[in-house]
Amino acid sequence: MSRNDAPPKTVSFVSQKGGVGKSALARLTVVGAMYRGLRALLADFDLEQLTSVEWAAQRLRNSIEPEVDARAFKSLKKLRKSESGYELIIADTRGLADELSQDIAEASDVVFLPTGVSRDDLAPTLALARKLVRQGAEGRVVLVLSKVGRSETQLFKAIQTIEDGGFELIKEHWPLRDGFQADLDIGRAGREARNGHLRELAQKLETAIFDRIEKTDVRKM
Repeated sequence: MSRNDAPPKTVSFVSQKGGVGKSALARLTVVGAMYRGLRALLADFDLEQLTSVEWAAQRLRNSIEPEVDARAFKSLKKLRKSESGYELIIADTRGLADELSQDIAEASDVVFLPTGVSRDDLAPTLALARKLVRQGAEGRVVLVLSKVGRSETQLFKAIQTIEDGGFELIKEHWPLRDGFQADLDIGRAGREARNGHLRELAQKLETAIFDRIEKTDVRKM
């Protein structure tokens, strides 16, 4: 990722419904950025809950390094005024794809849409993906299978549904494991999992996400 005076890349995590791992993946990504030596900002747009800001605070309370810069924003305009000095902006949007979340998605270099494997999760996610494409985000919408259980059949069907819809899908997925949530509760994320197997799974997904980010040219805002 470039370290010159170019504007930072902006990636957003957007969902049509809550509970699909949006914030967990945003945190995985900001931790991955920090370990890559990138100056990264985790922008929390859910002012009612501020879960990512609170997670970063919990991280500080537990003396977990590196320190993550997480801040609350109420508008895209406020974010743009604060982006100087960063190389990567990770936007954790609200739990529902409201107008602000869609504006953030349209302004992002990559838009990650986390989704579970059930039809209840896939149907609204694919509808949102189609809407974002119609609004001009074609080529920047990427789905991520999240909170995936142990059923290989269900996973295969979900992959097939996304491919049939014509959307890009990250090759790795975020598994549903209690250990990940336990780590998030104390301020850890992704590659910082205390369980070695979970750490390996998280790093595979992190690598796939950053491979996709690296392929993206910075949009001129």
